[in-house]
Amino acid sequence: MTDGTGNLAKSLWAMLKRKAPNTQTVKLLESGQDIDYQQAVIDLEPIASDPDVVKLLDEVRSLLASNQELAAKVEALLVQARIEPKIVQVMASDIEGVNLRAKSMKQTAPSVSGSVEQSMLKNVKVTGDIDLGDLTQEA
Repeated sequence: MTDGTGNLAKSLWAMLKRKAPNTQTVKLLESGQDIDYQQAVIDLEPIASDPDVVKLLDEVRSLLASNQELAAKVEALLVQARIEPKIVQVMASDIEGVNLRAKSMKQTAPSVSGSVEQSMLKNVKVTGDIDLGDLTQEA
């Protein structure tokens, strides 16, 4: 990474932590995990018109205009994000109770999706009986 790119990356990271601290994107970056670029766009949309953000984005655009190799890499990421949308489906998550009864639960993702992540009955804490019926996930 060139000094200019490194400085911009540091500035962007500092601004994200300051202006959008509770977003999923910032939390994932803080924990060193990969981010979902589509979610990042959603998370950052509310601050996109902030004058500081606009100024920083202008600097990023200027850098991309002067560095064709970096611009090509960014464009490839954009194309990949458009081609391979990620679908995340969560059903019946973070439930606590004495008894749990789930008769019919179904998750279906469109067949055209590039990446599908489905979870069902995640982080369930039940001290009594669990009665599960027809639980189906399709992708």
